[in-house]
Amino acid sequence: MSIVAKIKCTDYSSSIATALDAIGAGARLPDDKLIIIKPNLTLADAPPVTTNVGAARGVLEYCRSHTSAEIAIGEGCGSGTTGDVFESTGYGDLAREFGVRLIDFNTAPAVTLSDPNALQLKEFHLPVIAQDAFIISLPVLKDHSFTVTTIALKNMFGLAPAPFYRGCWNKSKLHSPSTHKSVFDVCLYKSPDLSVVDATVALTGMHLAGTPKELGLILASFDPVAVDAVGSELLGHDPARIEYLQLANGPLGTMDDIQLIEA
Repeated sequence: MSIVAKIKCTDYSSSIATALDAIGAGARLPDDKLIIIKPNLTLADAPPVTTNVGAARGVLEYCRSHTSAEIAIGEGCGSGTTGDVFESTGYGDLAREFGVRLIDFNTAPAVTLSDPNALQLKEFHLPVIAQDAFIISLPVLKDHSFTVTTIALKNMFGLAPAPFYRGCWNKSKLHSPSTHKSVFDVCLYKSPDLSVVDATVALTGMHLAGTPKELGLILASFDPVAVDAVGSELLGHDPARIEYLQLANGPLGTMDDIQLIEA
């Protein structure tokens, strides 16, 4: 059974803390490895296209109060340069305020990994700094043009270094021939250790230019498949009919046995 917290959001800091307490996150955060908060900053547009910096602040504050581990914020943007995107979306200011590192996965040194169970990415270039890190996936709840929804699992595309996957945009090679299979494969190499989903204002219809929809919720889980299933339902989709979730169900988590904690 996988636990997913579904918490009404009054403000980011207190509601994210409530969601993470509900799944016992404080006791499970590591003290002996780097924690990387991974928002969805595919480009420099304002929320809900990108993860609100207030959500990152809430996660950062929670981590600081529950672990002595180093905490960083990491992303590899899909368009433009990650440094510019960090600055445009307020993450540069947040990092300076808290004294945390900003990591650009697009330019970080990478290691080449292989996995025979991968469906199409038989080799994957993973940033070395992410390999042994504790990754907190912090996406916005959004519909997606290629994968129906983009939540905790799809957010891990940001780990893929642009020099290896750039085409028309920084991650374009991950979208062919099957974006669904690439989601599975990327997470086979590095799945989120913890996921916090900003579902305060979702983006419906399309992941870059959709229609905002107020939901007023925060989701949290250690199981990215479970939290993606719950999030997909909130967007009006049947998780059992979403290919990347069908592929991930079992190997990367479960959407068949979910305990929902609501507050």
